[in-house]
Amino acid sequence: MQSFKQFCEQALQIDEKLITFGKRPYPNFGQIVILAGGAGSGKGFVLNTLLGIEGNVLDVDALKALAIGSTKLASRIKQETGVDIKDLNLNDSENVKKMHEILSDVYGITKANQQRVFTGALAAPEERKPNLIFDVTLKDLSKLEKITRNAQELGYEKDNIHVVWVLNDVEMAKQQNLERDRVVPSEILMTTHEGAAITMARIMDMGSNLSKYLNGDMYIVFNKRGEDTTTISSPNGGMYILDANYLQVKKKGKRVMSRSDLTNEIRNKIRDYTPDTPTWG
Repeated sequence: MQSFKQFCEQALQIDEKLITFGKRPYPNFGQIVILAGGAGSGKGFVLNTLLGIEGNVLDVDALKALAIGSTKLASRIKQETGVDIKDLNLNDSENVKKMHEILSDVYGITKANQQRVFTGALAAPEERKPNLIFDVTLKDLSKLEKITRNAQELGYEKDNIHVVWVLNDVEMAKQQNLERDRVVPSEILMTTHEGAAITMARIMDMGSNLSKYLNGDMYIVFNKRGEDTTTISSPNGGMYILDANYLQVKKKGKRVMSRSDLTNEIRNKIRDYTPDTPTWG
């Protein structure tokens, strides 16, 4: 059995490996995390074991529909219930029930969890909006623009919009892809990895112009199995991160690092992990 001192030292070590946002582990509200990377890169593993945040994982199209329809939805709620969405009392079961009905009718959203998330995102004040996590390839800049624009329309602050690029050796990603329930065709997998690499290079080269889209934290997480991340099985079941290999390339409120700011070692590692393109060559 571990001593209390050993337990505390281990807990401190685990906390130090967590990726945090705004220097705070597990912020409760108002955060958007864009979890980027090609198919088979292991984003789910990183989300479950390394990110110091909990949130609702939603797809981008759902956010877009929500943002586009928010004005219409607010107007309809006011017309049918007499309640302005900004003043909506979510402790009132009748108001919540009515909003759920509208979500189902307007958006075809029938899952209780999605209804709860969308209700919270629309009605909550800025300081209590739910954390949202988007699992995307980010294969082009238009995706970044859509996510960040829609998030801001829903009241999320630029300082609280973050990017995590999960970067796996593309050859390893091909192997892990074959182990998935839904196998992505090889040529599509390569396209997603190539697109993510090109997009991230463009983002890092934006400098201060990136603030048009976001101003939160940005990380590159190297995620080759057996090389970049070391996990330990817990005696009580589950596992925790013993060591992880990631780099913070932007801090909240600060300028993003450019590719030229990276060491040769880091650039070479990115080049080795990504498809053969001139972007990281």
